[in-house]
Amino acid sequence: MKRHMTRAARLLSAPAVALALLGSVLAAAPADAATPVSAAGTEAYTFTNTDGTLNATGTGDGNQISVTPDGTNFPNWRLTKLSSPGTFNIASVSSGKCVYASQPAVQQSCGKDGEQWNFRPVDGKPNTFGIVRRDESSGAEYCMDNRGGLHLWGILAQPNPCNGSASQEWTVPAAKAAEARSLALDYYSDLCSKKTSSCSWTQKSESRPEVLPRQPASSVWYNDTSTTMKQIFTTIYHSGWAQSFSAGLSTSVGVTTPIQAIISNQLTATQTYTSDESTINGIAVEVPSKNYAWVDFAAVGKKVTGTWTFDTDNQPWTIDATVTVPVINSAAGSTMYVAHTGATPPGSDSASPDVKPTALAKTASGTVDLPAGAALAAVQGGIQVSDANGAVIATVQPGTVTDTSGSAHKVALAVNGATVTQTIEGVTGETVTGTISPPTFSLGTTGASPATAKKAAEMMTTHMMTTDTMTTATFNASPTAASSDAHDKCMAKEIGSGIVSGALGGLVGGPQAAAGGMLLGAVTGIAKGIVNCPK
Repeated sequence: MKRHMTRAARLLSAPAVALALLGSVLAAAPADAATPVSAAGTEAYTFTNTDGTLNATGTGDGNQISVTPDGTNFPNWRLTKLSSPGTFNIASVSSGKCVYASQPAVQQSCGKDGEQWNFRPVDGKPNTFGIVRRDESSGAEYCMDNRGGLHLWGILAQPNPCNGSASQEWTVPAAKAAEARSLALDYYSDLCSKKTSSCSWTQKSESRPEVLPRQPASSVWYNDTSTTMKQIFTTIYHSGWAQSFSAGLSTSVGVTTPIQAIISNQLTATQTYTSDESTINGIAVEVPSKNYAWVDFAAVGKKVTGTWTFDTDNQPWTIDATVTVPVINSAAGSTMYVAHTGATPPGSDSASPDVKPTALAKTASGTVDLPAGAALAAVQGGIQVSDANGAVIATVQPGTVTDTSGSAHKVALAVNGATVTQTIEGVTGETVTGTISPPTFSLGTTGASPATAKKAAEMMTTHMMTTDTMTTATFNASPTAASSDAHDKCMAKEIGSGIVSGALGGLVGGPQAAAGGMLLGAVTGIAKGIVNCPK
């Protein structure tokens, strides 16, 4: 079976918006629900109900948790967020030990199962929350409560089935109430997206469709050559849905497909776009010499207001929200992506507003899965992929890490056989908190040595080994425009799929498995595209 590949290099880049979907490709720790990942605040929490203040009775392992009227023991607590949205440990400021959900509750060293909690607001009572643990298997919720009866240190505390009683309602300092409510919103929004029976939406109003403010959906690329070049932008996911909540609260949980369906059902005769995290779009842009190119996301949508009700164990709480809904059947149109070229770059950088800083490992390694006969080499700061005959298939350049202070860090690569090691330069510790820009890919001989480039240019046919058969790849210098576009879009999809699978594999496998993330997934996607994409 003959395959055709143009000699001219085609440059592809994955957009920064992909990071919002995938999170970090170099996670500092596995996504363990019992692993603290960041502090929720520096000021101390106190928790008070009708019988007194929640206290640790000492500073050692196993000390019981009590409720005392005068709060004379150890009443100050700090929260540590966990990787599961809205969940946290409750640690004593005095001992650093965490509240453990035994009967009665005690404090133990942090990091154990049984120490995960979440907040549930109490409607009509400002600054008041349930301190909740949820049994994921049964759905039952247990609220921190009084054990009953006086003990040496007051009334002992323990989690009991949630029933809405006053002893299960805890008042927090007014300065901490917004943070606590935001954590609750994170938790129950995430639960709503997984279990829609736990929430409901009541629509109040919806606006007329209008063109929404444009958002960057790709990196910015500059054609520094003397001829027009074709740039392929791979946009992985951007649904256009957005949500803001009353009182300025935000949540890390997006408007997921189940939530979109709940909202869409109440709209008046409007077809909406729904998200699909596996959707990958390849957008080809002809870029004149010495011009910039980029892609904006430009949806047509409407603003919809309403109220969310989160109800578990018949203890509902509500919050108002405004949802941005991208629509299809509108007189204003329904454009989703707009390509741009120009002599000057756009006024803002290319980072998506959805991208959130995360902990990135300084150094990590991973093995690239390539067809038999293919080889990797470190070339000019990137990775060069060549076939069994030495012809260059592609060169991949890593992204750049920007830490939370705004400092940029180069990502250095080392290759040993099929193993790639990534190192973020200029980092003193084991991790750095920030964002990483997507890698850039060049198909063909761009980045190759002169000898290798000449060899690839002169070669009309070459054999490439795959994992199960031998195929013949023919280099065609002038494919038709239609077949070239089809090939480019196919390659964009293969590369995007590789990015998704590589990054998700890293999130599951921890820092070592995450070494390549998008980078290694992209290399694998390129190899698959060479075999699978029409020329």
